[in-house]
Amino acid sequence: MPKWTCPECHRQFAKKGQQHSCATKPLKDHFTNKLEAYKLFQLLLKKIELQIGKIKILSIPCCIHLYGSYDFMAILPKMKGVLELRFALDHTLKNKRIFASVPISSTSHKNCLRITSAIDIDAELLGWLKQSYSMHVKE
Repeated sequence: MPKWTCPECHRQFAKKGQQHSCATKPLKDHFTNKLEAYKLFQLLLKKIELQIGKIKILSIPCCIHLYGSYDFMAILPKMKGVLELRFALDHTLKNKRIFASVPISSTSHKNCLRITSAIDIDAELLGWLKQSYSMHVKE
């Protein structure tokens, strides 16, 4: 659960005084010349909202963050038709889709994968994202 709200940007964090940037970036700027990535992004948002829960979007210079009650995923639009997803779980995912999984705390691991087509936004991925979303829901 968030313990600290930045007085400048009003983002919530688990640690008081957590280092971050208050800067934002227009969402559309992440998708300049990346129409296919934007279409995947829109489909992913729709499926998350229908199957997982309500979300808020925060666009910052490095990436796009999705929030339920708490930040649960970062999205990095890559080449024209690629989205890189980074989401936290309480364990490392051992799956061929995951290209990196690193501990970010004693109880959380950042799992990273890329989606390149609508077929990649499947029940398996949505299950992982639901676990991540649920890890960070306020009780």
